[in-house]
Amino acid sequence: MSNERAVDAVQVGVVARFAVHADQIDAFVDTATRTMVGPTIGEPGCIRYELWQDREDPARFAMVEEWESEEALATHLAQESLQQAIVALMPMGAEPIQMQRFVRRA
Repeated sequence: MSNERAVDAVQVGVVARFAVHADQIDAFVDTATRTMVGPTIGEPGCIRYELWQDREDPARFAMVEEWESEEALATHLAQESLQQAIVALMPMGAEPIQMQRFVRRA
């Protein structure tokens, strides 16, 4: 028996990884919390949207997200406010943002 469902009905997990300049850690946390985490957790289809900091390297972060569907994620990614938040965070970055999408298997 297959564990697969229609793509639009599958929950989507996202991990977006950020590496920031050491002198920008506090500014990054403040800006990401204010412009991304706070507004996003109330969006339709958002199940989880959390900012995590690496325990060994405090200049590395992961935005851990869970969405009800690809459609909900696509709507989020198209938000003008998200694009503005990314523009605000870019100068703090030491590396390009890395984003991976996941599907729950168990």
